[in-house]
Amino acid sequence: MTTDIARLDADDDRFIVAPDREQARTALAHFSATGDVSRMTDAQRAAYILWYCRTTGLTPGTGAVEIIEFYDPETKAKVAKVYPKAEAAKQLGNLHRIRIETLSEEIIGNRYYKVAVRGTQPDGRCYEEVGYVPVTDRDGKPLVGSRYTNALMKCHTVAKRRLVLGMIGLSEPPLDGKRVYLGPNAEILDAPTEEDRRLNDHPNEAAASGRPRFETMAAAETDLDDAPDLLPRPEDLEHPPAPKAPPASFKPTEEQVKRWLGAWFASVKHTSLDDDDARHTFVRQWTSQYPQKLRTESLRAFFMAATERQAGDFLAHVRAITDDEKRALLDDMTNATDEPEDGTF
Repeated sequence: MTTDIARLDADDDRFIVAPDREQARTALAHFSATGDVSRMTDAQRAAYILWYCRTTGLTPGTGAVEIIEFYDPETKAKVAKVYPKAEAAKQLGNLHRIRIETLSEEIIGNRYYKVAVRGTQPDGRCYEEVGYVPVTDRDGKPLVGSRYTNALMKCHTVAKRRLVLGMIGLSEPPLDGKRVYLGPNAEILDAPTEEDRRLNDHPNEAAASGRPRFETMAAAETDLDDAPDLLPRPEDLEHPPAPKAPPASFKPTEEQVKRWLGAWFASVKHTSLDDDDARHTFVRQWTSQYPQKLRTESLRAFFMAATERQAGDFLAHVRAITDDEKRALLDDMTNATDEPEDGTF
């Protein structure tokens, strides 16, 4: 059996010859026995990656997967395995019709940013996951500017990636792993160039550079007759029958509404917003930015129709206003106590 998956066609040097079926079957058997793609031949490694993409519904030419090398305490050796990237999570979330909503965002101990998300599939199945990223540098100093905002966006990506992979039964890469880059023949590169790194992330650009890559071959030519097909069946995509239990609702629960109301009244206590007229005016002005169905002057009505993010933005704005007002009042009281009682200076 040849191990040269990238040999060029004698009549046309622009195309790579695809691995045959026996190579593909051997790749799967080898991986099942060792769990380490670094021990495969180049042909086996390429065949396995193409099979992995086909069975999970990913497009190989988008560079949706990567190889991570890490230390395995069970085998007490370094292993390299294939994992889906953040781009793959987006493809899989769309393929399996996973609806994602953000549950909460918070700073933990002034060092980590935490995002909690929930995913829901058409059959009503729900799953929750969290993501953490540090908001300090290696010296423990807080991140600022674009580094800080990029960390916040990365945390959302991490949480959503963990959620999607968990819902469809795929594992995520270890935190202490190292990225391994492949050449056009699926060979492991010890010293990848900038072009190699770029083509690993964007294999479809190989044609422009004149370097053929195994990911852009027709996946249909790499067949595994005995391998299970993980793509959704037509019946899986049909609208499920109505459950006997009450239908799932994405509207806020009464408990959430009570919690938001409590947060409002706790924030505005002893401020200019601590009366009915001020509250109605503030809510009416705030909801004027939303569609007609959300426009109201009733605080409870707004919370009953708002999403978690809308309610969070609303309360954050209120806290900012009332905190400034309370701070100004405290400053006035402090200045007043500093003045002599007899009025002299």
